[in-house]
Amino acid sequence: MTIQTKFANLQREEPDPIIKTMTLYKEDPHPSKVDVSIGVYKAPSGELYTFPTVKDAKDKLYKNDPGHNYTTMAGVPEFLQAAQKVVFGDKFAQEGKVASLQAIGGSGALHMAMLLIVQAGYRKFYVGTPAWSNYIQMIEHAGGEIKTYRHYDETTRRIDFDAVLSTLESVDEGSVFLFQACCHNPTGADYTRDQWVEIIDLVKKRNHLVLFDLAYQGFSSGDIDEDAWVVRYAYEQNMEFLVAESLSKNLGLYSERVGCTHVVVQDKEYVANAQSTLVRTFRQECSFAPAFGARIAASVVNDPASNKQWHDEVAAVTKRMKSLRQQVYEELKSLGTPGGWSNVVEQNGLFWYSGLTPEQNQRLIDQHHVYSTSVGRVNIAGLNDQNVGYFCKAIDEVVRHKY
Repeated sequence: MTIQTKFANLQREEPDPIIKTMTLYKEDPHPSKVDVSIGVYKAPSGELYTFPTVKDAKDKLYKNDPGHNYTTMAGVPEFLQAAQKVVFGDKFAQEGKVASLQAIGGSGALHMAMLLIVQAGYRKFYVGTPAWSNYIQMIEHAGGEIKTYRHYDETTRRIDFDAVLSTLESVDEGSVFLFQACCHNPTGADYTRDQWVEIIDLVKKRNHLVLFDLAYQGFSSGDIDEDAWVVRYAYEQNMEFLVAESLSKNLGLYSERVGCTHVVVQDKEYVANAQSTLVRTFRQECSFAPAFGARIAASVVNDPASNKQWHDEVAAVTKRMKSLRQQVYEELKSLGTPGGWSNVVEQNGLFWYSGLTPEQNQRLIDQHHVYSTSVGRVNIAGLNDQNVGYFCKAIDEVVRHKY
């Protein structure tokens, strides 16, 4: 019997490529399989890493159960305080120029920021490519218009800074620029301080609005405060801008979706306008954000001893990722793998933008059971002392293979 559905006009969407790759990895019985696809930090054992400070915070919550009542529509108050401190530092967080809203992870923080930007009358969003693939869909979903320019030169494997400056200078005044503050996804290619100064100067000159995506704070330099440098510099320059913050990554709380949207308003009289608009918009979508992950984050950040320990843990995690990068570089050099591989140690954060083609990445999966992404983005934290040699030999083979 055939039933005529009322939903026949809906398209059957393809699964997200990274989720599809994760599924293939889980179903692969090969004993030497390697997962370097999705962006999570893994311990040397290959298991998802649990920050000791997070474990301690969970134990405290268990012993002092706050219950499950609603919090506020802006979010868990202690979390909002903590989130501001992590991004802006103690001094700026206390000046009363920031409207903040707890969001559903970094993606939710971006979504709420984009909705507010569109409500404020902005439409054109400029994004450097290659970019995190979800940006385009999110901007369009929020009612914005996506424009792109070249952030990264695939040939030189460096930032195309001339293209960045040219775009800032040539587009309409009052455009929106989405910048990743550190640990660029997917390229790992971050701006230097001097480059950020030039960018901020042009942003001010052209009256652009900036949305900073801060998803991996601490994983670039190993210093949580250093990785927020451009945000604090922009604040010092009396700029108005937005930040989409994620604490899901640097606390290992991926499934808890710990995010926050911040709006910097230099005229304190209008902070309430931004705050109330964020809350009203969130009310229409979710009403209240989940409390558990936010309370863990607040417990870690707001306790001085735990906060210091967390900073040390992030530094250790980043040091290990840099060491893994060096291992990959030395191994590829030792193998004599054709091509230049210095970018593996020049890039920052979880991701190495390898430069491998889609065909080469598919061969990694088919022949070597190494699960990367079709764009050549490798999660460096998926490697360890046991699999890094196997991984590099697989890279060497697919590069040498005749297609």
